[in-house]
Amino acid sequence: MNPASRPVAFLVKTFPKLSETFILEEILGLERMQVPLVLFALSVPRDEVQHDAVAGVRAPLHYLPEGTGAGALTLHLRALLRHPLRYLRTLVFCATRREGFSAADLTRGAALGLAIERAGIRHIHAHFASEPAAAAEIAARLTGAHYSISAHAKDIYVGDAAVLRRKLDGARFAVTCTGHNLRHLDSLHAGSKDVHLMYHGIDSARFRATPRTADTAAPLILAVGRLRAKKGFDTLVRACALLRDAGRDFRCEIVGYGEEHEPLKALIVALDLEASVRLAGTMNHAALRERYQAACIFAAPCRVTENGDRDGIPNVLLEAMAMELAVVTTPVSGIPEVVVDGLNGALVPQEDPIALAAALEKLIAQPHTRAAMGVRARKLVLERFDNDRNLRTLCDLLAGSRPAERIDAAEGEVQHA
Repeated sequence: MNPASRPVAFLVKTFPKLSETFILEEILGLERMQVPLVLFALSVPRDEVQHDAVAGVRAPLHYLPEGTGAGALTLHLRALLRHPLRYLRTLVFCATRREGFSAADLTRGAALGLAIERAGIRHIHAHFASEPAAAAEIAARLTGAHYSISAHAKDIYVGDAAVLRRKLDGARFAVTCTGHNLRHLDSLHAGSKDVHLMYHGIDSARFRATPRTADTAAPLILAVGRLRAKKGFDTLVRACALLRDAGRDFRCEIVGYGEEHEPLKALIVALDLEASVRLAGTMNHAALRERYQAACIFAAPCRVTENGDRDGIPNVLLEAMAMELAVVTTPVSGIPEVVVDGLNGALVPQEDPIALAAALEKLIAQPHTRAAMGVRARKLVLERFDNDRNLRTLCDLLAGSRPAERIDAAEGEVQHA
């Protein structure tokens, strides 16, 4: 059954983007469910490497302009002539909104509004409550269309709460990817029934471990993610120094790219860890699956940064668990909804290299323990983070119906054994 009679405008910051696999998985899942999509992105990708699965996306992709030159002027004139009163009201809104006027937001919103009208689209689904939701909000004001929001992490916790509340109030509905986020949004949005929990999902058939054979090389600790402060990779490097000082044999690879590359490289050199810790750069899914298969432990030492930025549930954590890896991570944001300490992984305090090193050392020394954790980790992913099953919530909402009952945060969390 086709859950939408019209196409849905699916709006993201950048597409494709190597680090946002959850968006790629969502697009592919919606297309499998026969939801007609037209993709819009605020900016072109800069990643030199892309996941092979991007080639499977069927929806057309359009990039929205943000300039202020002659092309933008023509675009605004067209919007004004098409909807004079709505355009003027939207202009007043943009000039008086709490976050201030942004020519880029107005241009993107106008371009999006004109594009969806040409395509007969009446609903915009914006990933992230920041710039994409701003463009969707403006396009909806110009055209009378509806919009919805997928809220994630930084877009929830960094910025003006009143602005976020206004965007939620204007949305037809919102979904968010952790119970922790849902409680936070409820506190802003007075418990609205229009905010729903929808975990990210992964393709568990693609992330499936093959039997691991005995490896004579030193055990591999793997970490994956954007090289950003909230990932806590500097804590991992310091923990590796403690492992080395304790005489433990190991290797560590950190896969990813970002602004923390040079500081991490300098820290590795300063701690004389070049022989055991490697910054492995970017990898697509095919290459990354090989590293998951080669690894013994997956480390995700996430933290809450000074400005409040944090992860939700990193998709790479789910991928590693689906690959039957024991994980060592921190109880930040939604991570305790996935990892139960001592059952399917280990939880240690954030920014604590001593505790992290101790947990890693224990799992390095106990292969049977980490194997059992890995089996239980995959079982949880199969039960709770199947992509297509979780996307049914979004399909129902996009089709104009609500799920029979709102999924409460407590129902969406792993119960401790």
